[in-house]
This record gives sequence, structure tokens and C-alpha cells, in this order.
Amino acid sequence: MAIYDTMTEAERFACRVIADHARATAFAIADGILPGNEGRNYVLRKIMRRAIYHGREHLGLKEPFFYKVCDFVVDLMHEAYPELAAQRGFIQKMVRLEEERFVNTVTVGLAKLNELKIEPSAKDDPQFFSELARLYDTFGTPRDLIRVYLSEKGIEFGEEEFNEKFDAALQQLQKQSGIGKTERKSEISPVYAEAAERFGKSEFRGYETTRVENARVTGIIKKADNDRQEIVNRLDEGEEGLVILTETPFYAESGGQVGDTGIIAGEAATARVFDTFAPIPGLILHKSKIEKGSLSAGDEVIAIVDEEVRNATRRNHTATHLVHATLKEVLGSHVKQAGSVVAPGFLRFDFTHFRPLTDAEIAEIEDLVNYHILRNEPVSTDIMALEEAMRSGAVAMFGEKYGSQVRVLRVGDGKFSMELCGGTHVRATGDIGIFKILSDEAIASGVRRIRAITGFESLSRLREDELLIDRSLGVLKTQRDQLPAAIERLQEELKRARREAEELKLKLAMSGGGQSNSNGDETIEIGGVRIIAKIVDNLDANAMRQLSDTLLARLKSGVVILGRNADGKAGLIVRVSPDLTAKIKAGNLIKEMAPILGGRGGGRPDMAEGGGPETDRLQAAIDAGLAAIRGLMEETA
Repeated sequence: MAIYDTMTEAERFACRVIADHARATAFAIADGILPGNEGRNYVLRKIMRRAIYHGREHLGLKEPFFYKVCDFVVDLMHEAYPELAAQRGFIQKMVRLEEERFVNTVTVGLAKLNELKIEPSAKDDPQFFSELARLYDTFGTPRDLIRVYLSEKGIEFGEEEFNEKFDAALQQLQKQSGIGKTERKSEISPVYAEAAERFGKSEFRGYETTRVENARVTGIIKKADNDRQEIVNRLDEGEEGLVILTETPFYAESGGQVGDTGIIAGEAATARVFDTFAPIPGLILHKSKIEKGSLSAGDEVIAIVDEEVRNATRRNHTATHLVHATLKEVLGSHVKQAGSVVAPGFLRFDFTHFRPLTDAEIAEIEDLVNYHILRNEPVSTDIMALEEAMRSGAVAMFGEKYGSQVRVLRVGDGKFSMELCGGTHVRATGDIGIFKILSDEAIASGVRRIRAITGFESLSRLREDELLIDRSLGVLKTQRDQLPAAIERLQEELKRARREAEELKLKLAMSGGGQSNSNGDETIEIGGVRIIAKIVDNLDANAMRQLSDTLLARLKSGVVILGRNADGKAGLIVRVSPDLTAKIKAGNLIKEMAPILGGRGGGRPDMAEGGGPETDRLQAAIDAGLAAIRGLMEETA
């Protein structure tokens, strides 16, 4: 009897789904369709995930299996369809990559769905779809997986009805979230409002040029003696202020991109611009310091952006768009931008995700970003009506306020990345150079932060790493491919040397060497109780415990009191043999001794530890312990 014949109907259904979807998957990938988040790519992703879900949930296949089934399809059908054999390796790689990615999502998603304890009656609960949308928004649980799960629980929805209710709940949930919203000061400085009214808007020409001639200084804002800002007519050499021009190539800090730097020069003055910002839309303020001469309102000047710094910033800004699209592709569509910083030397991208990135995910993100860089895809911008831009599929920051006309940035044909953005960008992705992630860290619950570099910064990092590796190879006298093994051997040797050193210290302490008082290992007797009390040097806490074990075993019946100084603190340990704990309790002794060191301690009747910061009082604490034992023995005499 075949295994299939012994299966339940649910298991048989799962097998049929897997077989059918494996065939469709193999042929689709061979035809150049890859799993993705849009159009036919998303259809492929859905059927793959449906098959993987049925295998895990109904057949107990917890390890990756679907890529093997697809490989069997190639074996079975490659004679009639030779293109399958030609693409075998690629099909296997793409299916396994998608399977491993989905398994990570489905493991968390199914656990969260099970936590909801969904019953058929839940369909009528007003909060039902809100809970489902929260799983999608927070943990990336795919909506098609949610629908399959509900169907198995006896809750059926048509696809249109399900998507309509799900989207409504998701939109309501995102309205309640502050993620992705830009916080602006509710109050504008009165001097900025006055400047905007008096001088009007500056024309920004930074998209097409980094140099503007024949610009005119329309206004200057300077900090007065009382630290309040005021509008003035002139800045003299050495003074700092905010310069307003009729037109400017300087980009004002916005959307995470830092403000431009550069020079404003006229016949009578040269000013260094070290930041640019716009507290009110259209009012572009150049934070400047006069390096030579005097700059006055009405002067005609040349405004020149530091082109090298601008180019580095543009590389990082376009890279953030690729990162955003890649994160959605690799981690899931639940990823949302939660902030960013685009500077010349680095980029920082904050996004919603429920766990740290794995090494494999970081590598996949880097590979996909660099793939689009190496394709040297054109980067283009269009000015469009907001409604038209949203209909075209452009991604907007949720909760951000946009005007009626928006700037749409496309990478390539826009299928991979198309967003609303007012920043400056490269002309083609190849201008970005190498993209490298430096770190992934949590900055809040459910929000993570990537730091990355591009261009010359990546090259500098590569050189630094090469230099470190070469120096390490020289010190360890090994080859590059043997470096990890050489480091492991060195660590083992270091551990062994430390262990041997501790053993030698322990032997020295047990032999009486290294003591700081005259007692040594000599046993003293108080009221018939044999006692070893001493200060030991150069032992850590574990070694001191081991020494106390050895000394107590040597006594057989008695008390051991040991003290040590380490890292600016004094430590104590007291051991009492079992036959004496009715009379002498280690915990009580340590409570008498530790306060003398300015600390405290405690423990069991047979063993107690304590300590404090007053290291010079260690001998006094040991003497107090001996006195306490003497008192106890006199009481019981």
C-alpha cells in the first residue's frame, strides 16, 4: 500500500497542493519570474508560500523541503522542457532562498495566530480584523497565510471581501501609530515668521546645479547680546549668522538628508556655510561664518555647494531608497520606514521589524542592494499631482504631509523602488559604489536601525579591514585562510595558560606562600575548634572557593576564614564543617565581619561570602570573625 493511501484527507490535500504548486514554481522561475511583492511576482510568492505552509502544518515538514520537490519536477519533465534543466541550479537557489525566508516569518506568524485562539464566532467580533492586521503590521504575518488559516478554522471570506476588511483595519491601525511621522515644532520663532513675510521665499536650484551666480542677499538673522535672534543688515568678519538669498543651490535639511555646506562669496566678503535649514517652507537659511570682509543685505554673491560632500550625501540618499525596497523584499511587506539620516559619511535607516537581522538576512540585503547598484539603473524624478503619484504606486511616508504637487523618484522603471522624495540623488545607481552594512540594532520596541556606508567610505573601510587582517597575519605568522583557526588556537593557549597560572597560585596559597599575615597555613585553636584564618593574594573568587574547600577537607573538622583584595574591593569567605554548624554558623560570622569592610554578606550555616570597599580593614574583619568564634565557644563551654 502506498504511503499516500494511508494519509488523512487533509494530508492528501496538502500533497496535491505541494505537487501542483511545485510544478508552477519551477516553470515560472525558469521563465524568469521571481517571487516578489508586485504583480505576477507576488502571485508566484503566494503559491510558493501556500505549498510551504501545507507541508509544515499538515505533513510535519519542519525543515526546508519545497526546493527538493521543485528539483524533482525538473527531473521528471526536463526531457520535454529542456529549459528546466538549463535553469536547475537557479530554480533550486531561488526556491530555497524564498523557503528559508518564509519559514522564519511563518514560524512567528503561526505562533501569533494560535495565541489568538480563533473560533468561528470570532468572525462577528468588531475587533477581529484589527487583531489580524496587527499581526501583519507588527510581525509580517502574510495576509494570504492568515486567510488560509481562517479557512481551516471554518471562517470563510471571499478574496475581495477579505482584502477590503483587512485594508480598512490596517489603515485604521496605522493612523494610531506615530511610526514614520515627521515631528515638527508647533511654534515657529517669531523672527523666522517675520523674515518669511519680509523677504519671501528663496528659489531652490540645487536639483540642477551646485553653483548659483548673481544671487542676492535679501536678509540676515543674527543672535543679539541677549541671545535673542534679530534681523540685521550686516555681518562682519568672524561673526556668525543666518543668510537668506534670492536663489540658492544649497539643500536645506529635510527628510533625513542633512543640509548642504559650502561658500557664499561676494566682492566684499567670503562666508563659510556649515549648515542649511528651512524652519518655514521656502525660507532657506544658510548658517554661515564670515571668514573675510563684511556681508550686507543687498549684496550680490556667488553661492557654491561643496560638491564632494553633496555627491557623498546623494550616494547615501539613493542608497536609502534601495535599502527600503530591499528590506520589504527580504523581510516582508510589514516593514515601514521609521526615520532616517542621510549624511556624507554614512546613512542610517530606521524601520519596523520584530527581531534582529540574522547574518544571512544582512548578507541578502547587501547582495540585493549591490545588485541594483551594479546594474547601473537610471535614477529619475518627475513632478506629479499627489493623487496621480499615489495611483502610480509611489511609496509615501505614512502620516507625512505633502503638497498638491510632489516629486517622485524612480530607480530604473520604478518596479523595484518608487517613492515620494524631495532630496538630492545620483543620476544612476552605479554612482553609489559599494554598499556595506555596519550594524543592526534595536532602538525601540519593534523598531530597528541599520547603519551603512557607500562609495569612498566603503573603500576606506575595506582598506582598514585589509590592514587589520594583514597585521593579524603577520603577528600570528599564518595564512589568510588559516586566520580563524590560528585565533582559536591562540585563545585555547591563553585559556590553558590562565588555568595553569590559577593552579599555581592555588598551590602557592595552600603551601603557605603569598599570605599577608603571620598565620600562614598554621592552624589555630579556639575553644577546641581548629581554625585557618588568612589573607590570600592573587586569587580570584572561584579559586578562593576552591582553596576553602581544600583547606576545610584538610581540617576535616573546623572553620576556614579567607580574605582577598581584588579590583579595589575586599572579599571574605567563611566555611564551617558540618559537625560544627550547630554551634558556629558561617552566615552569622560573615554578618559580623562584612560591615567592618563597609559592605555586607550572607549565606548558609556551612558557607557564606561577603565583602566591601574598605580593603585596608580586611585583617580587622578576620580578627572580628575570630573574636566572634571565641565568644560562641565561651557561651557553650
